[in-house]
Amino acid sequence: MTYAHLGKSACHDCVCGSFVLAASLFLSVLALPQVASGFDVLEITPPSNWLARRAWLAERGISVDYRYTSFYQGLASGTGETDYQYGGKSDLFINIDSSKLGLREGGGFRSHFEYSHGDAPANLGGAIFGVNTALYFPVDTPDELVATSLYFTQKVSERTSIALGKFNPVDLYASHPFYGGWGTDRFTNIVLAAPPSGLVPVVFMGAVSTIKIKPVTWTIIVADPNDRTNDYLPGDLFSDGVLMAVNATRDTTLAGREMTYGITGLYSTAEGTDYSSIGAIDGTSAKSGAWNVNIQFTHNLQESDEHSDAAWGFYLKAGIADGNPNYVERSLILGIGGSPLFFGRPQDSFGIGAYYYDLSDTLQDSLDPLANLHDESAIEAYYNWSVKSWLTLGLDVQYINPATGDNDNALVPSLRMQIQF
Repeated sequence: MTYAHLGKSACHDCVCGSFVLAASLFLSVLALPQVASGFDVLEITPPSNWLARRAWLAERGISVDYRYTSFYQGLASGTGETDYQYGGKSDLFINIDSSKLGLREGGGFRSHFEYSHGDAPANLGGAIFGVNTALYFPVDTPDELVATSLYFTQKVSERTSIALGKFNPVDLYASHPFYGGWGTDRFTNIVLAAPPSGLVPVVFMGAVSTIKIKPVTWTIIVADPNDRTNDYLPGDLFSDGVLMAVNATRDTTLAGREMTYGITGLYSTAEGTDYSSIGAIDGTSAKSGAWNVNIQFTHNLQESDEHSDAAWGFYLKAGIADGNPNYVERSLILGIGGSPLFFGRPQDSFGIGAYYYDLSDTLQDSLDPLANLHDESAIEAYYNWSVKSWLTLGLDVQYINPATGDNDNALVPSLRMQIQF
């Protein structure tokens, strides 16, 4: 997934209002008398220190996870500013489990608040895809608190669940062992954190449904095609069309190790620029009906007998798209990674990934000779060293053949440190 975004404005008052509303809800929950079944055996007065207080909240269905990640990043070689600079990212996740609150079984509320600051840029060396996902989000709003995910979840049956609200697509990859990680936990490049389809907005509003019919898991998304980063209660949802996505993934084994394969189809009815009309005397025209189809394959190459969640393996994702009005025409992503590389260090993680994005030939031809746009490819490697349960140090290196202009290949090393509270 990702991201048809060129810019947006800030809406600080809206997010502050949402944050205050959420905080008020949490405080009111804490003030409830002992009437719900989940509260009968628990003390109402919270403990004084933060770690104990967080555990106390978790027992009552409210999980709070705050992480701060700092980056030191620069352009070792390539075209552009070569100074190394600092940047920082705060991620606050507040989740509510309704059943632990004595309310409806299988329900919940998920939220993700983001704040980025510093001088380290999200893009370097002429690459069109962000080299630092963490600093890319929230888009165009540095030094502002933004809620990029605010959605409700409900388990409808043993096999089916549905989520409604506002979604950060990177959050949907959170549990994936190769992709995801918000640019703070695994790969930093946005292609490897949340692979672009050219159709999914930076932040979208809609519904996500998951249906598990063993051995196949279906995921269906119906969303507004516009970026909704700074929207909370919009009145114009679906006024410009609808984005639909369907994924089917099958879990199986190969050579005694876990393997998955699947297919995803996306279609948007929203209008986009008809790239063939760029430069026309009578101006550009619009075109609708953009699509993307991709296949995915994963296979564990190493699994631990002692730790069920410790494994690393091979990952592949290949796609084809219309190329007009979608800026993507073909794509290929592959790599190895997981947690850990050495089973003696179960909290460490690593990854080596590469991508090739064939950008719209129609767009490239229309821009020529006014602008030089070509395909983009890169390779990235990272290793995360878990110093303490709350402290992780990471080293990341990217080598990019950028899509824009006649830029030289870019070498982008970075250091990161994450503290979890």
